Amino acid sequence: MAVPSEGIGDAVAGTAGETAEAVGDVARDARSFGTAILDQLPRMITGLVIGVIGVMLALLLAKAVERALARTRADHVAVVMLSRIVRLVGVVSAVLVGLAVAGVEVGSVLAGLAVIGVAVGLAVQGTLENFITGIVLMMRKPFSAGDQIRSGDFEGTVELIDLRVTSIIDYDGEIVSIPNRDVYNLPLINLTRRGKRRTTVMVGVDYRDDHDHARSVIRDAVRAVDGVLKHPEVEVLLTELGESSVNFEVRYWTRPDITTVRRTQDRVLAAAKRGIQDAGLTIPWPIRTVIPDGTFRTSRNGEGERPRAGGRGS
Repeated sequence: MAVPSEGIGDAVAGTAGETAEAVGDVARDARSFGTAILDQLPRMITGLVIGVIGVMLALLLAKAVERALARTRADHVAVVMLSRIVRLVGVVSAVLVGLAVAGVEVGSVLAGLAVIGVAVGLAVQGTLENFITGIVLMMRKPFSAGDQIRSGDFEGTVELIDLRVTSIIDYDGEIVSIPNRDVYNLPLINLTRRGKRRTTVMVGVDYRDDHDHARSVIRDAVRAVDGVLKHPEVEVLLTELGESSVNFEVRYWTRPDITTVRRTQDRVLAAAKRGIQDAGLTIPWPIRTVIPDGTFRTSRNGEGERPRAGGRGS
């Protein structure tokens, strides 16, 4: 069926008109966008300049923090990590300020960052706590690698301090990794920081011995032991009247490492025993005194019997 030429022409004309109208709309939108860009260009340039300056200041501040902390006794790992944190926070802040000055709505960006931060924080709560306490430990330095410490139920020589765990080698040679938050929250004893350590042992002598003389003998014997420090002085204190002996508490000081403490204790006890024996004194063993009270008697087969009521036992 033939289409009238007038209909085809009207259709083509209509399509061309719609196309021209669409092109005109695009052109108007482009002109509007260009005008908006030109209107916002000063603010965008200002925001870019502020952002660049802020980033540069953040980098300079991070360097200044790193140099300042490097002059202290803070651990190098903690110094570098804190410097990176300052740099990250400074750069993010500078970028956000630059975007705000340029006219960008940063409220939604901040809300998104907050949501992401909360989610990440909940997911890595334990790791983050260990990380923060690791930085605190490195800054405060309650102990260093090579120190012997006691933390909770663990005791040994510190091998490594990182941002997650503190590793110690116990006295059996086993490596123990303690989470930093436990090291920070539990009581911590640094056994070697002061450079000396006191040990206390008990020595008993017989009740019949001269106790003042025994005190002098023990003190002289301990003073002469290799490894016992001259200062502070050796103390020999009478602290207990035991069941079978008069007990002296012997206090002396040595170098703090566990090897010196244990070996010196061995020599101190041996010297005290030898000195007491050479002085003619006695280290007694437990004594029990049995006093018959007439309640029991011995039968022919050696077993104890109670006397029978109303007559003598046979």
